[in-house]
Amino acid sequence: MPFDLHGLAWHRSIGKLILQLDRPAFWSSLVRVLNEYVQIDNWVVLIFSHQQVEVVSFPEVADAQEVDALIHRYVKGLYLLDPFYIANREHPQSGFFHLLDIAPEYFLDTEYYHQYFAQYISTDEAQYNVQLDADRTLCISIGSKTRFSQEQITVLDLIKPWVTALMRQRMNFEVDGEKNLGEPPPWQATLAQLGTQITTRESDVLRLLLSGFSNKEIAGKLSLSTETIKVHRRNLYAKLNIKSQSELFARFFMARQDTHPAS
Repeated sequence: MPFDLHGLAWHRSIGKLILQLDRPAFWSSLVRVLNEYVQIDNWVVLIFSHQQVEVVSFPEVADAQEVDALIHRYVKGLYLLDPFYIANREHPQSGFFHLLDIAPEYFLDTEYYHQYFAQYISTDEAQYNVQLDADRTLCISIGSKTRFSQEQITVLDLIKPWVTALMRQRMNFEVDGEKNLGEPPPWQATLAQLGTQITTRESDVLRLLLSGFSNKEIAGKLSLSTETIKVHRRNLYAKLNIKSQSELFARFFMARQDTHPAS
C-alpha cells in the first residue's frame, strides 16, 4: 500500500499541534501549519459575542500600527461592520467561512473596507469558527494579500474538523478575558449618543448600510420592501443631517471614538 506523503505530513503536523495545546505558542503554530496550504499575511484569534469582541491572540511580530488599529478601531466599534461578525451574529455556528460567500454587494465601496480591511487585511480573508455557547463564538481569521484559489478554499474546508477540534480544545488552556481590549457599548447606546430619534428599525437599516449591503439585500434581511428601505435611508440621512455614505460612517465612527478615546 503506497504512502501518501501529503497525508503523512498533515498527520505529523497535527501531532505537533496537539503537543502545543497547553503552550503560549499554540495559535502561531496553528497558523504556521495553515500557511503550508495558503499564503497567510495576517491573523487574529477573536471571540465574537453580542456585546463585544474579545481578542484572544495575534502575531507577536505585528507592528504598532496594526495593533493600534485592532485595539482602537476594530475592537472599539468597527467589528460591528465586519461581514464575518454580522454573518455570525445572524446565524451563530461552527464552521469554515470565506469572505466571498458572506460579503455584501457593496463591500468594496464601504468605508470599513477602505479604512480598515484594505489596509490591515488586504485582499482576502477566511475564518474558522467554533461555537462556544449560546452567545460566544471563537474565531481564527486569516488574511492574505492574494486571493485564495478555489482549490485552497477546498483544502481549508477539508481540514476544518481538525482545526475546529483543536481550537475547542485550546480553550481549556485560555485565561478568560486575558486580552479583553475593550468593552464597547451596544449599538443602541451608541446611536442614543448621536442625540437623534433613531427607531429600532432605522438602527437595523443603518448598521446594514454601513456594512455595504444594498437596499435589496437589506430588504431581504429585514423582510421589507426595497421602497421601504429607501424611505428609512432618507429618514436616517435627514435625522443625521448627512448626504453621503462617507458622512454616515464618520458620524458612526466619531460617536464610538468619543465613547472610547484612544489610550
